[in-house]
Amino acid sequence: MDVRSIFNKFAGREVEMKTELRETCGYKFYEHDLKNNPDPVITEMEAEAKKHGLSLRVMWEGMGGTCDFDTTRVNATIKQDEDGKWRVGRHFGLG
Repeated sequence: MDVRSIFNKFAGREVEMKTELRETCGYKFYEHDLKNNPDPVITEMEAEAKKHGLSLRVMWEGMGGTCDFDTTRVNATIKQDEDGKWRVGRHFGLG
């Protein structure tokens, strides 16, 4: 399945990220909970994934993640642009 052709329409769209930089055991990371603070773009991406029988995993810089691989999950990234706004990245893949 070519998820890029399905999700490219989301690339570059602004996402509201209310981040808080935290430090634990010497590691710095951004804390943000998209599940309790859903953004309309992320909600739309989740619906698009579900329409194609997929789930969605959204990651951003400084976020911890897992190394598991799931062929029914789309990985998307949120990146902070030069203007300070957070936007959906341009790379999508299964995993």
